Amino acid sequence: MLKDILLNYLKNAELKYSIYIKDLKTGETCLVNHLQIVPSASIIKLFIMGATLEMVKAGKLSLKGRIILTKEEKVSYSILTLLDDKNSYTIKDLILLMIIQSDNTATNKLISILGFDCINKFIKDNNFESTILQRKMMDHKGKENLCNLKDVTLFLDLIYNRKLIDEKYSKLMVSILTEQLDHSMMRLNLPENTIIANKTGDLELINHDVGIVFTEKKDYIFAMLTWDTVNDYYAKSIISCISKITYDYFMNGGD
Repeated sequence: MLKDILLNYLKNAELKYSIYIKDLKTGETCLVNHLQIVPSASIIKLFIMGATLEMVKAGKLSLKGRIILTKEEKVSYSILTLLDDKNSYTIKDLILLMIIQSDNTATNKLISILGFDCINKFIKDNNFESTILQRKMMDHKGKENLCNLKDVTLFLDLIYNRKLIDEKYSKLMVSILTEQLDHSMMRLNLPENTIIANKTGDLELINHDVGIVFTEKKDYIFAMLTWDTVNDYYAKSIISCISKITYDYFMNGGD
């Protein structure tokens, strides 16, 4: 069994972790601590994307609507800090930057546009029971944003099956996630041509990667959250190894 293989590999691991792997063909799952609620880091950006697109469908926002960011709105870990203050960006640009580059300025602007209540209502209405947005990015005085793998993998399952918001926007979210630029974790040891729709998340000693892996044999969800690790490099290497073990397991027919 995959769970036994993974637990044996992780028996001396110097970190805490949760794992949720789902065979999207058979529905078979491998669950380890999947209900554990932890700081979400940038995984919360999945839910911000969903809430934004829900507003687009409702006609309250337009993907083509243009936004200007002031110098005061720009925060660390953002490519937008290097660009001209007079530039304007569409709502779709902000979503893309938030997801594929995990841009914090783009994320904070979307939070400002939608509001905390709107985003948390989207989370609640879609039964993501343990997820909550409580602060903007780089706001170290605020409460932590939280999630667990039950919620995250439900999100991924719904967009895979075209059931979150509707078929059009579920398909768009999968497409955006396939453009992810951070290849340091679940993608690192997989064949280069593997299609993955994923989102990474990092804080100090917290490293996450969650996504959908598309292969010629089967599609599957791979999600791993790590915290209380010895260092970030170690955690990322563990996630990349667990991802490769999972990939090999499925490619070899589950043997």
